[in-house]
Amino acid sequence: MFTRVTRLIARLVVLVALVVAAPTAEAADTLLYRIFMRDGSSLVSYGEFVRVADRVVFSIPISGLDTPSPVLHLVNIAESSVDWERTDRYSAAMKARRYGETNGEADFEALSTEIARVLSDVGRTKDPARRFSLVSEARRMLAAWPASHYGYRAADVAQLSSLMDEAIAELRAAAGQSRFNLDLVATASAPPPSNEAALPPPTPRESIEQAFAVAKETPDPTERVSLLQTILAGLQQIQEPTAWTTALKTRASVELTVELKTDKRYAALVTRTVNTADARAKEADVAAIEGLVKAVLKADDRLGRRRPQVTAALLSTLDSRLDAARRLRLARDAWVLRQHAVGEYERRIRSPLERFRRSVTSLEQIRQLAGPRPDALPSLAERVTDAWRDLKLVRPPVEAEAVHGMFISALQMAVRAAASRRLAINGTDMNTAWEASSAAAGALMLFERARDELRKLSAPPGL
Repeated sequence: MFTRVTRLIARLVVLVALVVAAPTAEAADTLLYRIFMRDGSSLVSYGEFVRVADRVVFSIPISGLDTPSPVLHLVNIAESSVDWERTDRYSAAMKARRYGETNGEADFEALSTEIARVLSDVGRTKDPARRFSLVSEARRMLAAWPASHYGYRAADVAQLSSLMDEAIAELRAAAGQSRFNLDLVATASAPPPSNEAALPPPTPRESIEQAFAVAKETPDPTERVSLLQTILAGLQQIQEPTAWTTALKTRASVELTVELKTDKRYAALVTRTVNTADARAKEADVAAIEGLVKAVLKADDRLGRRRPQVTAALLSTLDSRLDAARRLRLARDAWVLRQHAVGEYERRIRSPLERFRRSVTSLEQIRQLAGPRPDALPSLAERVTDAWRDLKLVRPPVEAEAVHGMFISALQMAVRAAASRRLAINGTDMNTAWEASSAAAGALMLFERARDELRKLSAPPGL
């Protein structure tokens, strides 16, 4: 039994040495993927593409694929326009081919070295159970290899696995095991199809034609303009102009001019419309802004609806201006209704406020600790006290209650300032003089704030 197993192990060691010595392929410089479209055409992706939400993002080569630094442009297309079955199949085949040309042989050599080491350990081990365990572990490594390494050297792995299975069967019997372990012979998923032929790199003309096709389909005008500019730059790099380069230059120039003119027209539409909408919103002219919405839709039709994102953003702006105009219209209508009450309130407080205004100079002197003359204090105190009493008799409308409270507080402070100044003079007390100064400052500040708020109540609402 051990003699047969030893012969199998020897055959495995020889086979491992042979497969490691297999010739390696020369690595390609650049990996070009293909994105196959539902209409039968295809696009070249320089490097891998990425699926993001409902878009496919990739770098499309414009020119210079035969140079170290080709002209590329990042673009995106609709995911729904791609034939994913064919695209994924081609991508898998290209990845497998690229893996074989780059890391495949080194990884396979590492696998083979590990298998050879295990087999060497088997040859030196006398314990049947230990020999069986070592060979089983090597078989598991072989079973997992194809799925995780793009099916590289799958035929060689299958040959090694077949011999390994023979050894396992012999060793199982020698170890006294009768149970059949499916894990040892589990096969990996099928490798990528090897018969998918690699398409040749696109010619300069094909690259530019593909870029034109993407520019036509992209929904982003900024990306479209950038792509057309890159196309023109790529055409400029072609040292020997031909009839087709001249024709494509003309085409790219015409399309770029159209795009730039379209951008300019939409920009003018946005500026003109927003400026008008702002002015009409300040006037609470709801009908005028609704008219602007209709005008924008008509203008968009005349321009061929070539900037849907710009139009959508402009309509959203008009919606906000329309909402502001409607709110302002409502506020102004409410203001009209309460103007009679506010006007009557202003008439009733006119006399008390006038008396306060006549007291401002004296209050300012108290604030500065600069007067007034002692004989002026009685009349000041009488004037602000009368104004305060008269003001308390006035019942303000609801919207003026806060303003009325500030006027009363201002007059209360004015009364306190006059009284404290008189006490300070009588007692030659600087502390009391400073108290009078603080009261005068508060009275003047509150009075001005109340006047500002009253003016706001009297003025029509605005934006």
